[in-house]
Amino acid sequence: MIKKLRRKFILISALSVFFVLFVTIGSINISNYVSLENNAKHSLTEIINQGPKPDQGPGQGDGPNDLRQEHYFVVSFNTDGTIKETDNRQMFVLTKAECEELATKVYLNQLSGGKYQTFRYSKSQKSDGITYVGFVDVKEKIESANKYLLVSSLVSLGAYLVLIGLIVVASKIAFKSSEEAYKKQKRFITNASHELKTPITVISADLDLIEMDNGKNEWSESIRDQLKRLTEMTNQLVTLSKLEEDDPSRFPFNDFSLNEVCKSIIDSYAPLFKNIGVKFAFNASNNLTMYGNKSLIDELIRIFLDNSLKYTGGEIKSSYFTISENNKGKIEFRFSNTINKDDEVDTKQIMERFYRSPSTKKEGSGVGLSIAQEIINLHKGKIVVEKNNSTINFTITFN
Repeated sequence: MIKKLRRKFILISALSVFFVLFVTIGSINISNYVSLENNAKHSLTEIINQGPKPDQGPGQGDGPNDLRQEHYFVVSFNTDGTIKETDNRQMFVLTKAECEELATKVYLNQLSGGKYQTFRYSKSQKSDGITYVGFVDVKEKIESANKYLLVSSLVSLGAYLVLIGLIVVASKIAFKSSEEAYKKQKRFITNASHELKTPITVISADLDLIEMDNGKNEWSESIRDQLKRLTEMTNQLVTLSKLEEDDPSRFPFNDFSLNEVCKSIIDSYAPLFKNIGVKFAFNASNNLTMYGNKSLIDELIRIFLDNSLKYTGGEIKSSYFTISENNKGKIEFRFSNTINKDDEVDTKQIMERFYRSPSTKKEGSGVGLSIAQEIINLHKGKIVVEKNNSTINFTITFN
């Protein structure tokens, strides 16, 4: 139990740290790329506003200060589509002819979207009818942004691994006292259960002798009922303690026939339902097999049938148990029984240990369904509890 809680704590902490780092680093890098695109748009606006200047040779431009570090070119077109001027002084990776070819494609709408490889471009027509096409190369800025993304990701990964290590160490320290207390609790339950067996056996033997001498009476019957209840509760606590040890070797898994397991159980329970006036029905698909612990699955079925025997109510008392294979190839157990209209059942807490419905007057330890929950967990299954009007349904799905 404590190991499961610790693993869950580590998992939740790891996911939380990952989410924070992912959002933080992601936001910073997205901001970098958004800033890159905005700067490119600003530069294109300046380039087009500036327009082509007389050719003074590459690198000899006298444009605005914020464009002197940019690699760009601008081409103007007459109203008839012919090129008027080309300014490629700040472009070092393309020839003048290549610049004019790209600009012509944009002018003729053969390129769209504002992006071409590592270039960003824009087209604008002025009031005099002249159309300007500007290109700016953002290759260096993209490479810088990508490098920052790589470095920040690696740094974040390193920080994440360090934090996970710290979380693991911290969880070990934090759960140490709880683990020790839990071990003591399990040891106490186990020891107390074994110690209780002796006086229970002695009392039972003494009761047999008393009944032999004086015969049975309401008092001896009451004592025997309480002994039976105490024995059952003791055995349940031992079973629950073993299930929570998280030791798979205690309960080996094998393939077995569910039909065979159910046959012997149903044969013994059907008369019990009939004796208390409950309409009982069982249905199972043929040739159902399951990989798990046969004795635990047997116990699981008995727990739910015992629960149904105790709490089935209503005007028309009925209980149903079905086993089938769903469309995903998974085994499903369904237990359903009617209940009294005034029964208060909390479907979210009913599987919790020692849960007792406020409205029930039936005797019980409140441990049975918690044992069922542990058996389901051990088999990697899931349970859904639903209450519909005067019917309660338990649906268990095993992988």
